[in-house]
Amino acid sequence: IVSPSGTEDDCFIQSIDPDTYSVRFMPRENGIHNIHVKFNGVHIPGSPFRIKVGKEDADPAAVHAHGNGLGEVKTGQKTDFLVDTCNAGAGTLAVTIDGPSKVSMDCTEVEEGYKVRYTPLVPGDYFISIKYNGYHIVGSPFKVKPPREDLAERGAQETSSVVVETVQKVSKSKQVGPVLPLFKSDASKVTSKGMGLKKAYLQKQNMFTVHAGDAGNNILYVGVYGPKSPCEEVFIKHMGRNNYQVNYVVRERGEYIVIVKWGDDHIPGSPFKVDV
Repeated sequence: IVSPSGTEDDCFIQSIDPDTYSVRFMPRENGIHNIHVKFNGVHIPGSPFRIKVGKEDADPAAVHAHGNGLGEVKTGQKTDFLVDTCNAGAGTLAVTIDGPSKVSMDCTEVEEGYKVRYTPLVPGDYFISIKYNGYHIVGSPFKVKPPREDLAERGAQETSSVVVETVQKVSKSKQVGPVLPLFKSDASKVTSKGMGLKKAYLQKQNMFTVHAGDAGNNILYVGVYGPKSPCEEVFIKHMGRNNYQVNYVVRERGEYIVIVKWGDDHIPGSPFKVDV
């Protein structure tokens, strides 16, 4: 059983009867695992089998990497790059650097994802592979070539790697949340009436109605703002067939603004000015 990072996991085989066996294993990483099943040294049909461990929403295509460590680097100088995992879901991040020498490498969690730092010690070609749940991200593997003198022994090919189990991160500019359906509606066909759209009284239930039966389907939004602050309370009750009754209570005198929207659009007359 080969994990997304390339390591082999232990498995336990138990005989159930002369022709049947059970295989148990405990995955330690999220991502694609390859299960190699052989009989007399030959793969059985379908082997290796690919199974996915972890959440289905982990998306390697949503992961991006950038930074000086993927461009111009110098031997003996620590450099870094950022792996942005925002909106990619939780998964397994595996970073491998192949080059003429091993590199000192570490990975730390930051707000946008994970920062990888490394120090090349020998000039030459280094290939940086970044995989998420067993798949290369966009641009991987990256090639960097530091110049200057050798600071360590040169080998034929050395590999350095780090594996991190990530947590789900969300970009501030791209908050993940429920996606609203695409409503078909026309706010211009919504009508409203009632004293509560013209005049309101202190400490009493002020009421008006909204009729959206011919306006399609959408969400009714109502807000009441006073001379200094919003009103104490607003209640919206659906009376059936997209007809609504709205009640609100005010605690101070002055001019109030009543906003009524059908979806993203104001209904005719909104915003209403109400004197208290």
